[in-house]
Amino acid sequence: MEQFEVIFLDDDRKTVLDHQMVNEGQPVKYSGQMPTKEPTNGMSYTFIGWIGEEKMEAVSERLVLIAKYSAETISATKDENALLQASLENAENTNLNATIEAGQKVSEQQKALAKDTRTAEQIVNEVLENGKAEIGQEANKDNIER
Repeated sequence: MEQFEVIFLDDDRKTVLDHQMVNEGQPVKYSGQMPTKEPTNGMSYTFIGWIGEEKMEAVSERLVLIAKYSAETISATKDENALLQASLENAENTNLNATIEAGQKVSEQQKALAKDTRTAEQIVNEVLENGKAEIGQEANKDNIER
């Protein structure tokens, strides 16, 4: 009686999962461990059978069977969702605090400008002469003469 080689490969078509010699007309059954595939790109994989498995009932030729997997999107766990929510809330609070802080600085600058008794021309001249002007100071003879 003739025998045929049966090779079970993973879906990379390189990794041999099982290798058997089977008598002609006899069925073949996979005898290795359940094939697995590592999750990638947010997808998990479940072994669902073999490409060419219809020929396993009665072997009549050399067979190379390849593992088939179904792909499912990995959903976030409750802990991951809670962590994501906390991160979003933290980002919102950080943005809110930065907005409040910026508003307070603008308000302080507006108050300082309101107290400043110099004219816009005097402030511009001071900037041109000194490279800066101290906002909020009162006009005095020294500032005006500069």
